[in-house]
Amino acid sequence: MNKDDREELIRSLGKKGALKILDLLAEKKEMSFNEIARAVGYAVTANRVLKKFMRLGIVRKRELKDKLKTIKYGLTDKGWKMMEIVTKLTKIER
Repeated sequence: MNKDDREELIRSLGKKGALKILDLLAEKKEMSFNEIARAVGYAVTANRVLKKFMRLGIVRKRELKDKLKTIKYGLTDKGWKMMEIVTKLTKIER
C-alpha cells in the first residue's frame, strides 16, 4: 500500500457510516448490500463506502451460486487486520 492509499484509507474511516459498516461486517462475517444499507440508513452512503473499501482491499464482494445471484460483502484479511487496529484505537479513548 503506497502513501496515497494509506492516507485515503485513514480519511475513509472518518466518512459517515464507514466504521459502522466495518463493525457490522466484523460481527456478521457477510452481509448483503440491502442489509448494510438498512443498518447504515442510507444506500448512497453504503454504496460509496463499500466501493472505496473494495478498491482499498478491505472489503470483498462474493456472488453466491443461487438462483438470485445474491451478492454478499465481507472483510478481507487486510480488513480483519485493520479492524484489530481500529478496535485497539477505540479502547485508547476509554
